[in-house]
Amino acid sequence: MRLIAAVLTFFVSAFPLQADERVDRLLHALQLDEVIDILRDEGEILGQNLQETFLDNKGGPVFLDQVARIYDADKMRLYVEEVFDNTLSDKQLDQAILFFESELGQTLVSLELSARVALSDETIEEMAQDNYKNADRDADLYRLVDEYIHVNNLIEENVQNSISADYNFFRGLNIGAGQNEAELLTQLLEQKDGTTEETRTWLYSFFLLAYKPLSDAQMRENIAFSRTETGKAVNTALFESFDQMFDAIYFQLGEAVAQVLKGSDL
Repeated sequence: MRLIAAVLTFFVSAFPLQADERVDRLLHALQLDEVIDILRDEGEILGQNLQETFLDNKGGPVFLDQVARIYDADKMRLYVEEVFDNTLSDKQLDQAILFFESELGQTLVSLELSARVALSDETIEEMAQDNYKNADRDADLYRLVDEYIHVNNLIEENVQNSISADYNFFRGLNIGAGQNEAELLTQLLEQKDGTTEETRTWLYSFFLLAYKPLSDAQMRENIAFSRTETGKAVNTALFESFDQMFDAIYFQLGEAVAQVLKGSDL
């Protein structure tokens, strides 16, 4: 981080970027478009699961087409752009760009994307979870991954986002049915312990897989950036934007399922 701080001193442009240009540049460094492609692929799988579990395959291709429209790439990107534009200062954007455009920053992003794709394979996911459950808790990689997860509050943030998304799905599913939303939220919160354990297992399995190629020095630099005000701001913006995105998506998914169920009852 001393090297990064030194470079920041000389980070001067003859033509300063506007805020929206900075946001575009940062989101490009974070490979947001590639992330959205992965999320849309996962959405397709979710749609097929909803088709089988909620709809008894009655939705057909019309329902799956609707799911694809719900996972609209432009709308998904807009959620992230607006939050980053509204929450990060110009200085924070400059510092985040510097970090994520660096060799380490691009390595981190690429490793995470590759691991996310890999875990879509159930066999690899099972192997990653076994690796986590049997991992040596005193090994350097495990301790550094553990520190990274806690520094970024990843378990609690992901649990909150997961509960919020599920809440909005069932809100959409129960439109017009008189569902008591307070009772719904209570039921979801009662399952929080189970959600937390599932989230913990997934996060450790994911990062132990993704960050395995990194050296201890690279991991420590990654953690050091996460502790900075800029690192915290980026982390907060990511969670806030994806929370808004998935709340909207899951509400619409609930509505789409409800429409099919309503039609099948006629």
